[in-house]
Amino acid sequence: MVQQLMAFALTCVVVVVVPGPDFALVLKNAHRGSGSAATTAAGIMVGNTILALLAVLGVTALLGASEILGTVIRIAGAAYLLFLGISALREAFGRPRSQPAASEPPAASEPKVRLGGGSPFLQGMVSNLLNPKVAVFYLSLFPQFNLGPLPPLEQHALMAGIFLLTALAWYILLVQALKKVSAALARPRVKQIVTGGSGTVLVGVGGTILTKSLMST
Repeated sequence: MVQQLMAFALTCVVVVVVPGPDFALVLKNAHRGSGSAATTAAGIMVGNTILALLAVLGVTALLGASEILGTVIRIAGAAYLLFLGISALREAFGRPRSQPAASEPPAASEPKVRLGGGSPFLQGMVSNLLNPKVAVFYLSLFPQFNLGPLPPLEQHALMAGIFLLTALAWYILLVQALKKVSAALARPRVKQIVTGGSGTVLVGVGGTILTKSLMST
């Protein structure tokens, strides 16, 4: 059992640390300040926790058994990543808005429709919930490890807890590292490079997932 736990923990480290959509999203929002990066990471952890609970309860296995539903979730996740990526590219390379003259009152009367797209927390949570990598992790890896003599429910709960703690430790380290370079990230040129690069990654991942999902239908 100890060897199985060590192997599973090592697998968790690899899955969490390897850059993916969640990492790109935290990096994209980091230019707003370490608070936005931390809020994004908090949203990701909430999404992770929800998926972990669903995995323990067996809901993700039921969803994985439905090919149609699985395809719909993958397409929705790809579309959301494309939305975030395109938004980041527009922010990085779009035409800057002209500043109003000093005599002009601020356009506070014009309502801004965000639909949650501007909230780092919601971005992190939704991105994680629709992240195929996390869903596949629960569906494919949980059955590969046997932590007997624990019952299956307790095994899955223990593995979910290990994964969540690993992810939490990683995002704490990541946010602390981003705090140290927050001044550099605030520079316009660096901000453009980071935001544009993160947007490119999100578009690339979303486009790849969408293409594979459509080809498999």
